[in-house]
Amino acid sequence: MIAWLSCSFVFSIATLFSYVHLKETAKANLATVVNRIVSDIDKEFTVVDDTLKYAVDLSLNCDPHSLHHMRRLVFENPGMSEIGVIDPKGKLICNSFGRLTPPVNTSAPLKQSGLRYYGPIITDYLELPAFVLARTRDDGYEVNVLMPDHWLKRMLDISAHHDTNFAALVDNTTGVPIFLNGNYSLPIRQKLFPAKNRQAVEGHFDDGAVKFAYISAIPSLPQLSLIIAKNDDRLVKMEWIWGLLWGVLYCCSWGGLTFLLINYDKRQLSSKTQILRALANEELFNVYQPLVCAQSKSIVGVEVLIRWRHPLEGVLGPAYFVPEAERDGTILDISIAQVEEAIRDLSEILLQQPKFKVSFNVNGLLLGSKRYIDTLLGAKKHISSLTIELTERDVLTQAQTKTVLNELKRAGIEIAIDDFGTGYSGLQYLQSFPIDLLKIDQSFVASIGLDTLQSPVLAAVIDMAEKLDKKLIAEGVETQAQADYLQSRGVNIHQGWLYYQALELPQLKHEMNK
Repeated sequence: MIAWLSCSFVFSIATLFSYVHLKETAKANLATVVNRIVSDIDKEFTVVDDTLKYAVDLSLNCDPHSLHHMRRLVFENPGMSEIGVIDPKGKLICNSFGRLTPPVNTSAPLKQSGLRYYGPIITDYLELPAFVLARTRDDGYEVNVLMPDHWLKRMLDISAHHDTNFAALVDNTTGVPIFLNGNYSLPIRQKLFPAKNRQAVEGHFDDGAVKFAYISAIPSLPQLSLIIAKNDDRLVKMEWIWGLLWGVLYCCSWGGLTFLLINYDKRQLSSKTQILRALANEELFNVYQPLVCAQSKSIVGVEVLIRWRHPLEGVLGPAYFVPEAERDGTILDISIAQVEEAIRDLSEILLQQPKFKVSFNVNGLLLGSKRYIDTLLGAKKHISSLTIELTERDVLTQAQTKTVLNELKRAGIEIAIDDFGTGYSGLQYLQSFPIDLLKIDQSFVASIGLDTLQSPVLAAVIDMAEKLDKKLIAEGVETQAQADYLQSRGVNIHQGWLYYQALELPQLKHEMNK
C-alpha cells in the first residue's frame, strides 16, 4: 500500500508536469508554424511590393521595353502570374501579355497610398482565380500583381501538422477568411479582429470545441492576418506505445519499491530477531576494561563493554551490532541485560571490594527510558560505586536529560563524561550538569611527549578539572612515559593497554587474585 501510494503520487505529479510541459510545447510549436508561414508570405509580399514600387514608372503605352520588363519580373518571381496597369476609370489597359484592345473593365483604383489587396477574383483576361496586390500611382493609375490562388493555398497547407483544425488567411478588419484550409471558426467570448501583431487565444469556439489558436498579422500587409487553430484536447496526443511504456514503468516502479520495502522490513525484522535471539541464547556477553591505580598497579574498577559471540562470524565488537540495535530499539534490551549480567558476574568481587567501581556507557536514548533508569537504580543496591559514562556530543546538549541526571545523582550514581575534550562541552555544561568525573580522551594521552596541537590541551584539561574539583581518569594509556606524566600531574586512575586489554570474567578474576 505504501509503495502504491508513493508511486501513484510521484507518477501523478510527473504526469501532470509532463502534460503541462507537452501542452506548452505544442502551443509553442503551433506559434512557430504560424510565424514561419507568416514569414514566408511576408517575404513574397515584400518582393511583390518592391516590384510595384518599381513598376510605378512603367510606360502606359505598353511599349516593347515596358512589356519586356514586366515579363521579366513575372518570370523571376514564381508567385506572380501577371502584372497589369489600370487607368483611373478602372480599365485594364496593359499587362505583361501586352496592350489590351479593347481595355478590360475592372474596379476603379482606390485613392490611397501603400500596398493593398483585393480578391481572390476570377481574372477577366485569364479567367483563373487570383489574389491581387496593388498600389495606386501618383497619376491615379494602378499597378497590380496577380498571384495564383493555388500558390497561397499551398502555403497554407496544414497536412503536415497533425490534428490542426484550420489555417486561414483572413481580413484583419472583418475576420472573413480569404484563403482557408480546414473548418473555420472563431472564439465565442473573445474579440480577435482587428488583430494586433501576434496573439494567442484559448477557449470555446463557435463550433462548440475548445481550441488553442495563434494569430499573426502580415507585416508587409497588415490588412491580412494568418490564424491557425487546434483543438485543445489534440494539443497533447500520446501515442499508445508511450502510454504502454509509462504503464510498464509505473508497474516496475511499484513492484521495485514494494520489493525494497519488503526487504527492508525483513532486514529490520531479521536484525531485531537476531539480536533478541542472541539475548535469549546468551550469545551477548560482557567484557571488562580494568581501571588501574597507577600507584599500586591494582585494579580498582572496570568499564563494562559488550560483545557478541556470533555462531557463524565469531566474536563481534559493538560496532557491528550496536548501531543497528539503536535503530531498531533493541539497544534497550541489550543494555538492561548488560547491567543484570554485570551484577551477576561481579558479585564475588563486589563482596571482597565494596568500593569497586563499575562503569556503564549510556546514551540519550537509554536516559529517556524509565525501564533503564529503574534498572540502574536497582543496580545501585548491589554496586555502591556505580558510574555511568556519557558522551558530551550526544547527551550534554539535550536539556531534558538534566532532570534524569539529577535523579541519578541523588541516588548516589556517579556521572562521568567519556572522551572529554573531543566534543564541545564548555564550563557552562560542567557547571550546570551534575558531572563528577572526566575521562581524558586517548588522543590527548597519545600527545604526551610529542609536539602536537593536543599537547597544551591536555595540560589545560587537567588544570580545569583541578579547579572545578572534578575527578579524572585517563583513557588509552599505552606507554610508561604516558603513565609517568599523568601520575606527575595527579591523574592516578588509568585505563589502557599498558596495563590490560578488555578481559572476560575468568581473566578478570585471575588478574585480581594475583
